[in-house]
Amino acid sequence: MNKANALVVDDEVDILDLLKITLARMDVQAATATSVADAKRQLERAHFDLCLTDMNLSDGNGIDLVRHIAEHY
Repeated sequence: MNKANALVVDDEVDILDLLKITLARMDVQAATATSVADAKRQLERAHFDLCLTDMNLSDGNGIDLVRHIAEHY
């Protein structure tokens, strides 16, 4: 069975690292992004089963990212 793929978006690297480790323990592979723009680039390159995002990012809002995902993926 294939591992689930998650996109984790946060502008704090320590939180990204913690979530990536936690998800790995749950057998979920995680890619990370530090901004909305970075997340959108990641979404163009790979398929994700879930997205965990911070609400306040340096270049936008987590809700706007969720809307983008809903509209395009």
